[in-house]
Amino acid sequence: MVDENGDGLLRVEVHPVRRINIAGYTKIAPSGRSAMTDDRGRFRIFNVPPGDYYVVATYKPPRLDINPVPRAGYANTYHRNAVTTDDARPVVVRPGRTTERVDVTLTTRQLVRVSVRAVNSRGVPLDKEARLSLHKRDPLYSETSLRFPGLPKDGTFVFDDIVPGEYALIVATSSRLEEAAYVHVTVADRDLSLNVQTNTGARVSGRVLVDGVPLSAVAGVGGVSVFAHQPWGYTGLTYAEVPRAETHGTDRFELIGLRGPMVFDASIGVGTLVSIKRAGQIIAGRAVDVIGTETIDDIVIEFTKESARLDVTITGTGAAEDPEPVLLVFFSDDPSLWPQGYVQYTRATASSPSAAELGKPAPDSQGTRYSVPGRYRIIAIHDPDITIPEETGILEKLRPFATPVTLVAGQPAKISISVAKLVR
Repeated sequence: MVDENGDGLLRVEVHPVRRINIAGYTKIAPSGRSAMTDDRGRFRIFNVPPGDYYVVATYKPPRLDINPVPRAGYANTYHRNAVTTDDARPVVVRPGRTTERVDVTLTTRQLVRVSVRAVNSRGVPLDKEARLSLHKRDPLYSETSLRFPGLPKDGTFVFDDIVPGEYALIVATSSRLEEAAYVHVTVADRDLSLNVQTNTGARVSGRVLVDGVPLSAVAGVGGVSVFAHQPWGYTGLTYAEVPRAETHGTDRFELIGLRGPMVFDASIGVGTLVSIKRAGQIIAGRAVDVIGTETIDDIVIEFTKESARLDVTITGTGAAEDPEPVLLVFFSDDPSLWPQGYVQYTRATASSPSAAELGKPAPDSQGTRYSVPGRYRIIAIHDPDITIPEETGILEKLRPFATPVTLVAGQPAKISISVAKLVR
């Protein structure tokens, strides 16, 4: 095959993407390894840990000057020769063995141009100080799909050689994000022109309750921090830098500068988060799409001073002198509460015996919470390299294997569990 490099060679990047299976649920995790094909189209990737992988081949042509002639290019293609995740076939890597015959034939697609005329909130065209990115939404592999335009010509930024698909367009006036925009874009098989106006971000405000009483009327609980962030796992340019809102002597809070998909969270000095709602609907732990020009003032955050604690002893499956890493997952017995943050997880070492405590946030975890009294389930599984196991699909698969436990305020509970043997 011949490309536009002038050397007659089409050099393709090949990336393995690890497929983790938990009781029949598939989770994809980046492997951090890749390789470039040689002049015969062959590749070899070394030091790949044992496991199941998807292998994806990608090709990014060099950016060219404006060229009105439609061009063909190559879509991200998975083994075996699939352009959709449903048709991708996993590759099994076994300890001490070389996995061969992992062949991929790149799929040809029509390449198009995406032109973006970007202005700020006052209608002034953005200049070369602006930052733009076009990020392809691919559930298996998307790192190679982050594209940047050339310098603007007549106020228009041009992305050349774009493969059709679903994208997120991020436009920022500068690296300091004084203004920005986040736009969902569907690229078809024809050139696309977009007009985008940046904004200063939405204002989101509301009130804080503690056990049904306004925060300002409750003593001894300390202040509250309210914050919003991009969904976990998002890659690409930042589209919002939202300062935390701190309450001092009041039950009101306000966040500024929100745009794009945002996840809301909150913490209190003494107490536990119960829920975050907008117009009576639960939004805690769920991505909320924000245009950036809204004024939202109906957020209600509720905490409770009633908290519970659980001490866990984990018995491993190996010998006492051979500790095994496990992932300890603790979640509500009510699936409707999972998106609100009623999921805790921490890494631990199981032996005979080993102990871990689930009343405090683990130092290397995110999203852990003090426990609200109620009915829960807990399970220890062999560490599968999952950082944040909050996906509903994972919890649904783990639930039948997890041990039920009921927590009561002011009554520390203790439980002993063994590392679960999950059946796929």
